[in-house]
Formats: sequence, structure tokens, C-alpha cells
Amino acid sequence: MRIARMKIEDAVTAVTAEANALLSCLGQPVIAYHVTAIMREADLEHARRMQLALMRRSIEALVDDGLEDVAAEHFAAQFDGRVGSAWRLLHAMDGVAH
Repeated sequence: MRIARMKIEDAVTAVTAEANALLSCLGQPVIAYHVTAIMREADLEHARRMQLALMRRSIEALVDDGLEDVAAEHFAAQFDGRVGSAWRLLHAMDGVAH
């Protein structure tokens, strides 16, 4: 059985599909740039540090845009989970232990 390999573009689309609030306050190009950079990073630890930095920035942007802290953290955590899942799927075939 052949396993289809996820492409970076597919991963970015999957991650940003339900991130309308974040896209509206940070902008689609900004989010796409950072998510693409994370997806391209093959090193798990470095990708995770990049992901955490994006999550912190996301919370700040959502709060600045008027969302309460708890709601912003919840939304960012969901977004963070989608980024991590997409990264693992994208790199699953690399033969790297994650």
C-alpha cells in the first residue's frame, strides 16, 4: 500500500483552515510565512521552539485585537495543536523519531 505524502502547501492549508480570528489580526501572509517555516524545519526541537514563538505571538495579537486572555490562549492552543499535528504528518516519512 502506498502512503500519500503530505506537501508543505497542504500542511499550511490544513493548519490555517480554521484560524480566521488569527488570520484577521496577524494577516494571512504572516501566518502562512511562519507556518511554512515551521513545516520546512526538519529538526523537531527547533520546529517546536518556532511553534512556541508563534503561539506566544498569536496570543498577544488576539488579546490586542480584543479577545480575553483565556479565550486567546484557548484559540492559540488549538492552533498550536494543528501546527504540531501537521508537522508530524509532514515529517512522518522522514524516518526521524518524533
